[in-house]
Amino acid sequence: MPKEGRFEYGKMDRQTGAQWVHVTPEMARAHPQGKVNIPIIVIGLIFAATGIWKVWGYLEFGYLSLLLGGALQLLTALTLLIRAPIALFFAGGQLLLSLFFTVTGGAMKTLSVSGPADSLFTLGFLIFSALSLFYLFEGDRPNLIYRHRYRSFAKRTEN
Repeated sequence: MPKEGRFEYGKMDRQTGAQWVHVTPEMARAHPQGKVNIPIIVIGLIFAATGIWKVWGYLEFGYLSLLLGGALQLLTALTLLIRAPIALFFAGGQLLLSLFFTVTGGAMKTLSVSGPADSLFTLGFLIFSALSLFYLFEGDRPNLIYRHRYRSFAKRTEN
């Protein structure tokens, strides 16, 4: 870890007694918990695989929504694996766009061409996106990697 660092303590949660401690990006990258782990690699690989599949679907069917969704998924996978903080924004946008295209019928039009088995894929991907987004926003390791903060349960009287 870098010798000089900055710790900024957040408010104490009354129910859990935890507080967020913000650190510098250098400190987060140098810490052993600041490395990408298996769940993040799996999330990135699934985003990349579905992104490639959607880009291939665009080349096959020509729907622009497939190209945009595939490009966003590939960008999400790349930023997750290189530990860029904007990855959380892309992952959240991915879930919102998936929900939007499913509700408005953009995905349904594509699925009517592809077949009924793909509707299970769409449902599974929505569930995967929601669960992975929950992990990326609430997990201790993703918070250190992407938001440069960790949850501390140590008692401090200064706050």
